[in-house]
Amino acid sequence: MDELGLAFVAEESCWEWEPDNGYDVTSRLLERRDDVRALLCMNDRLAFGAYQALSEHGLRAGSDVSVVSFDNDELAAYLRPGLTTVSLPHEEMGREAVRLLLAAAPEPGEYLVPMPLIERSSVVDTAPPSSASSG
Repeated sequence: MDELGLAFVAEESCWEWEPDNGYDVTSRLLERRDDVRALLCMNDRLAFGAYQALSEHGLRAGSDVSVVSFDNDELAAYLRPGLTTVSLPHEEMGREAVRLLLAAAPEPGEYLVPMPLIERSSVVDTAPPSSASSG
C-alpha cells in the first residue's frame, strides 16, 4: 500500500461475518466519514452487506467506492457489479495440511498456498485516460 501512496483511514471490526454485519459496519463508517474510497471486507458475505449500505448512501461499488473481499463465495459472481475477491484455495490448503501431518519431521515455518485474485467489476478504475495520438 505504501508503494501506491495508500493508507487506511479507518478500521471497523465485527465478530460475525454475515451480510447484516457488513451492512451495519459500512453504514456506521459512511455516517462518520465522507472520504471512503475503498472497502476491504474479510469475506464476501460482509461485502454483500457493504454493497447494500453503499447503495443506501447513494454510492455504487465499482463506480464510487472500490470493494475487495476474500473467499470467492458463489455469491461474489452474482453481485452487481461482480465482486473482486481473493479466492481461498480450500482443497490446496487441506492437501498441504495433510502433507505436513504425515511428514515425519516437517520443517518449522510458514507454509503458504497461493491465493488467486479473482478480478471482477467492484474496483474503481483509477487509471488515467489514455491519450489518443493523431498522425
